Amino acid sequence: MVMMGALRVAVAVVLLQCVAARNNLSRTPPMGWMSWEIFRCKTDCSVEPNNCISETLYKQQADAMVANGFDQLGYNSIHMDDCWEQKVPARDPTTGMLRGDPIRFPSGMKALGDYYHSKGLRYALYSAESPHTCGGYPASANNEMLDGKTFAEWGVDYMKVDGCGPSGYYNEGYKAMGEALEASGRPIVYSCSWPAYINGGNESAQPFATFIDYGCNLWRNWHDIQCNWKSLGSIIDHWGDWGFALQPYAGPGHWHDMDMLLIGNGCVSHDEEMTQMAIWSISASPLIMGNDMRNISADSLAILKNADAIAVSQDPLGQMGIRLSDDTATQVWARVLANGDVAVALYNKADAPMPAPPIPQPPCQDWVATNNSYYEADPNTDNVGDFSGLTVDAAKEACCNNHRCAGFSFEKGAGYYKGNAEGGLIQSPGEQGFTKPNQIPVPGPPPGTAADVTVNFADVNLFGSVTVYDIWAQKTVGVFQKSYTAKQVPYHGTAFLRLTGQ
Repeated sequence: MVMMGALRVAVAVVLLQCVAARNNLSRTPPMGWMSWEIFRCKTDCSVEPNNCISETLYKQQADAMVANGFDQLGYNSIHMDDCWEQKVPARDPTTGMLRGDPIRFPSGMKALGDYYHSKGLRYALYSAESPHTCGGYPASANNEMLDGKTFAEWGVDYMKVDGCGPSGYYNEGYKAMGEALEASGRPIVYSCSWPAYINGGNESAQPFATFIDYGCNLWRNWHDIQCNWKSLGSIIDHWGDWGFALQPYAGPGHWHDMDMLLIGNGCVSHDEEMTQMAIWSISASPLIMGNDMRNISADSLAILKNADAIAVSQDPLGQMGIRLSDDTATQVWARVLANGDVAVALYNKADAPMPAPPIPQPPCQDWVATNNSYYEADPNTDNVGDFSGLTVDAAKEACCNNHRCAGFSFEKGAGYYKGNAEGGLIQSPGEQGFTKPNQIPVPGPPPGTAADVTVNFADVNLFGSVTVYDIWAQKTVGVFQKSYTAKQVPYHGTAFLRLTGQ
């Protein structure tokens, strides 16, 4: 294992002094809950009255946030994602303002914010720098000043602003929205999805200083998280690979957003849930839950409510931690804290690349068909083509004859051919999926083994006697010299520690 911790920490401290936030908002990474991971764009409330995008859902989640005590730990915002807007007409004919769907939000958008505020919670809303959102709803391009004023009048505290349109507009649009929010007369945290749409994931090419100058308090960097380990693990790998480029631009008022916490959804193992909480906290990423707060197991609640893990996430120094080792089977991640302690995650990745089964060749007699959902390719695999104006049978024939096509999504004669199905089943109202049977991922993680993982104290600039505190067990392990080894860290699991020098 190659370690470069001392050098990286020293350089990062120098670089971080060069980047300052434009405003005084979001001094620690935001914490809260967002609807997208579980509830997506479900809008048929006659079918799912308690799970559709509506004021009923958001009020119930706000109630659950308080009932579970999340608000007392810092999870204090309810984030509405896409599909809340009225489609027709797209804007109020008289004022030009956006409006919530009147059937699903009969009390209006301001009343929903008032409900949150009455419970001591913050109101987080969604729009996009494009004519339409990614779900096809009215968005904010060329209406930033009006929309910023509207959001402030509704009592919004946090705006997530997606892309979803021509990237050539983003520089103008995100700047305009930042100015609009600042001019609104209300302090509104500004989350920009701009970097997720440009530069192909090359973090060294991202204009982070521009994002900060335009008032962005955080931004989505990379792929949307999906509810499976392959997606979660790929995000951890991305932050590990690009940590040195990301770290100088994270700090009070401006954060890299790794996307929602899957904890509580049952789609990854308990050890993998612990790993997500540890790596997100080390990386100073927002802790925004993507679960159903009305239905979380006791084990998952314990992870989300671990006060020592949250203390690492919310450390006031605001220095992002990074992976100190190469992309190896066992890894050391570390973050320097305000009082001189160092938070360390000892991660047992243990993955060798799992070859996907070969894509069958013609004839293709059987398909796995899904309604309101489709199997997505893994985050590192692009679509292998698209189509329009086809019937399902014609799309099947084209995919069958394409040796790179594992399946396809389909909606109104159009869709995308997928290179594999490793991204898992994606809920998408109105879309169908057709996948070759042997390409469907096998549920559950592949078998793996536990491993010992060691941190050498010199790699995190600690010398002499070091007290080791176990964040998961919430107790001191002991005092050690030179190094500490976590024994038998579970497969895909993480030992999470706080180190204190003497």
